[in-house]
Amino acid sequence: MACREISVMPETKVRSCPHYAMVVLLLILSLAIFLRLFKLGQSPPGLNQDEAAGAWNAYCLLKTGTDQHGVSWPIFYLRELGGPTSTLYVYSMIPFQAIGGMNIYTTRLPSVFAGVLSVILIYFTGKRLFNWQTGLIAAAFLAVDPWNLQQSRWGHEAVLGAIAGLLPLAALLWARMPITNDKLQTPLPLRAALAGLLSGMVCYGYAAIRIFVPIFLLAIVAVTLPAWWNHLRNRKGILAVAAWAAGFGAMFGPLAWQHIFHPEGIGSHGYYNMLWTGSEPLTFKIQALLARYIGHFGPDFLFIRGDHFVIQSPPGMGMFYWYMLPLMIIGLAVVIYKFRSSYSARLVLAYVAVYPAGDSFFRAAEMHALRSLPGSCGLVLLAAVGVFFSAQWLLKKSRPIAVSLTILFIIAAAYFNVQYLSRFFGDYNRRSDVYHLYHADLVEALNWLGPRLTDTDMVFCTTDGLNMPYVVSLVVLNYDPHKWFAEPRNFFKAGEWDYYTQYGKMHFIYDFSTFSISDLQKKFAPGRILLIVRPDEFKIENPFQHIIHRIYGPDNEATLWLCRF
Repeated sequence: MACREISVMPETKVRSCPHYAMVVLLLILSLAIFLRLFKLGQSPPGLNQDEAAGAWNAYCLLKTGTDQHGVSWPIFYLRELGGPTSTLYVYSMIPFQAIGGMNIYTTRLPSVFAGVLSVILIYFTGKRLFNWQTGLIAAAFLAVDPWNLQQSRWGHEAVLGAIAGLLPLAALLWARMPITNDKLQTPLPLRAALAGLLSGMVCYGYAAIRIFVPIFLLAIVAVTLPAWWNHLRNRKGILAVAAWAAGFGAMFGPLAWQHIFHPEGIGSHGYYNMLWTGSEPLTFKIQALLARYIGHFGPDFLFIRGDHFVIQSPPGMGMFYWYMLPLMIIGLAVVIYKFRSSYSARLVLAYVAVYPAGDSFFRAAEMHALRSLPGSCGLVLLAAVGVFFSAQWLLKKSRPIAVSLTILFIIAAAYFNVQYLSRFFGDYNRRSDVYHLYHADLVEALNWLGPRLTDTDMVFCTTDGLNMPYVVSLVVLNYDPHKWFAEPRNFFKAGEWDYYTQYGKMHFIYDFSTFSISDLQKKFAPGRILLIVRPDEFKIENPFQHIIHRIYGPDNEATLWLCRF
């Protein structure tokens, strides 16, 4: 079948998608899936408390119809670790848990799905805005992008930011809404309504997404306003625009109402982290917002160091590979040059310009890679535009030079990609800070102990160096939610956070000065007393006769003892 000529930008004509492009896309998707599934349970090691909290709430909903606090199918937020969190990622885990149970893999698989979906969406977006070549280039870049890849491998609510910009934009394109230069296409009202619903739905994913998406949608309308105005002159156009607005309003409206009239639902931690909630002068707030916004475009964040959270930032580098920098600069030059004539160029520029919005309104000195995750897609799309138009220009000027530069680019890309992947799947997992942030030693200890527990055992677990170990143990031990509600539970609050000292037969030690093995043996006789403890925090005579297992950290030193009394 012959390919037809289609207009991409006023000055450019390219051929529509050939059959082999689908083969290339499938190869790219296969690579994206492989990189996100490979050693999913070991890289990162263990289980972070935020991952575990979401998994536990999802499992409670699946088994009992309520979250861990007995609230039936919450809509706007639910309590995790004592503070409120969004619901969308928790609900996305339920189908995976229904099939595979509650474990590390089903906790992280929604992230994998979101990461792979972002690769599909960026191909569709690049193809519809420019051409199939740009779509494939963007998909290939995003498949191996360290920012997107690393966040696709752990189960945090913020990872849905990978699709927070792409899904609303792709949905508008799919509905044939007036955001391209194609004046002949007719909007589809039913698709428009669904596009609005999807755009509103993604806002239930993370606090930063709720800020970014409305701003991004306003930016889309602003830069394509003449086209929207033209479509409002006909009946079908009016119907489509109204359907999109109604769909978005139906989804986002209740969430906005909740935050405006019930800000306490955000929680004190989230509320006081917002710039506008402080007592500082307005000028200070504006300066802080601008400084934080500009910092997202700096080389330190994007290419050198990333953010200061080791969980979120690729090891030994920024959020992108260095070879992306010249491509982004070229892409920026292209979209600025074509801004007046091309709606596609305007949309990419708007995407890049507003991507830090979800993070810039928070009170913090440094950029936050999770809150600004939409940038991983927007900047990749910009780089793809740079590749296509620079390649097009070079082929016209000198084919040998174009081929030579292509070879050099492939070598550079392969070098940087292999370097990052070897770090992430190697040294990164052996870092002591990563090891402890993901409770890798506790997960290993519980995995060893779980099959050996009897009905009469009482387990006492240290909290030293562990953040909310109770929720990690709930997931690793695959605890029954019905027991959670039936058996005794004890906790204390510090700020808005819940620190559990007991659930069922699991106890958590916050003060060793009151801990007595002899008292516990009398209280729980004839059952066994099992202890998960740091080697240097519990002093008894002849401890080695009680040790039944040791957990060794990355430096081959014992980090936990499992003792029996």
